[in-house]
Amino acid sequence: MTHAAPEPPVVPDALALQRERSMLLAALSDLVLIAGQFTTAVFANSLMMLAEAVRAFLLVVLELVLLGVLRRIHRGRMHDFDYGAGKVEQFANLSVALGMGFAGLWVGVGAAYRWWHPPEQVEAGLLFAVGVGALNALQNAYVFRALWRAGGDGRSVIMMGQVRTRLAKLISSAIVLVALTVNASFPGGTVALVAEVAGSAFVALVMVQLAVSMARQSLPSLLDRTLEEKQQHLINRALVRHFDRYDALVSVRSRLSGNMPCVDVVLGFAPERRMEDVQGVTDQVAGEVQALIPGAQVTVTPVLSPAAPA
Repeated sequence: MTHAAPEPPVVPDALALQRERSMLLAALSDLVLIAGQFTTAVFANSLMMLAEAVRAFLLVVLELVLLGVLRRIHRGRMHDFDYGAGKVEQFANLSVALGMGFAGLWVGVGAAYRWWHPPEQVEAGLLFAVGVGALNALQNAYVFRALWRAGGDGRSVIMMGQVRTRLAKLISSAIVLVALTVNASFPGGTVALVAEVAGSAFVALVMVQLAVSMARQSLPSLLDRTLEEKQQHLINRALVRHFDRYDALVSVRSRLSGNMPCVDVVLGFAPERRMEDVQGVTDQVAGEVQALIPGAQVTVTPVLSPAAPA
């Protein structure tokens, strides 16, 4: 009994390693700041800072999952998934989206409660919260720059997603920093209360909006949504162009696995056709579909053509 030799490991190139390092830097620096945010939220009795910490923690969980997926891609370890790791990525997105949505609703309810029941906040804690908020904004700016330099070329879907997410975090952290500064500048007054409630409500809104966006992106892919009509036309165009080279069109199926289009075509060939001829047709059809739909996983399977009616 013989065993197939294991595939040699793929060595990541310099760009792949740079992308991994930038994502790891983002996740580790996020974890350090999250610890500071949770501590500050308790010390300053700041719902706004607590909301930022919860939102950041949920996103860093997703970042670590995506980093694991990216490392497997770079090392050629995706053979466990017939259509890549798109489902893994989208399931992680959906899981984080559910947690983000519930947390956003909780923060929104907490902000409304604080409006009618103003909290007692320690002035020194508020000043410390401003410092942590400033560090958070600077960290988001630095990590955004690192991610952009590593993945701004648009060739990696995961990296472009991280760039967009980090830009949103940078804008959000800047707005929260302004609210924290106003809150600390007028402690115990109406202005401070408005800043605390408005800042908390803003973070809650961002969390809910992000949860809805992530869920809308994930659910169709997890449910095997078919390709858009425009992409279906491109598949038909390739099949029509080679219509006289195969004997029957048995089936055409398409779906999304994560963000990757997957196309399965079954072509029928007469029994007398030579294998070399059949292979040439299937290769050309698959190549043309891949050229028309960049990034698609295309499979063209040849079968014996169904018997013609007498």
